[in-house]
Amino acid sequence: MQAGDVSSYHDIALGRRRVEHHDHAVVSGRAAGENMAGARKPYTHQSMFWSDLGPHIGYEAVGILDSRLTTVGIWAKAKPKEGEAVPTGTALEGAAADAPAVPTEGPATVSEQDYGRGAVFYLRNKRVVGVLMWNLFDRVPTARQIIKEGKVYEDFNELAKLMRVHD
Repeated sequence: MQAGDVSSYHDIALGRRRVEHHDHAVVSGRAAGENMAGARKPYTHQSMFWSDLGPHIGYEAVGILDSRLTTVGIWAKAKPKEGEAVPTGTALEGAAADAPAVPTEGPATVSEQDYGRGAVFYLRNKRVVGVLMWNLFDRVPTARQIIKEGKVYEDFNELAKLMRVHD
């Protein structure tokens, strides 16, 4: 196994991968050191990456995010921050729990409504191999579990519930 910030390795859940994330560098480096000392433990960590793009926008991601894969996006309207006023008639009112989750294989269409948080699931052979969480935080462990299970999802609203998109 290679370890470090940029490495190619065999991911037990997803196959051969090349990863350039801080999380992977830290965890794989620790695993490599332990294994050199005789631990003989498989590397099963599904690394994540994240970015804050401003005071109200951030994302976390796990697995393979590749625009060539089929994607399913499940979105909800943004929720106001504590103490923030919600103007009448804006997209911050309510949640889009009734919006259907439909797989797309081309450019997504954008509606006039502002969906400020959600999850995009990247699929290979109808199995989730990557998850991008937009303004959804503390859900990385759930995303890792979804990828690890390798389950075929027929009802993508089940994924929305698992990821608590509409909470």
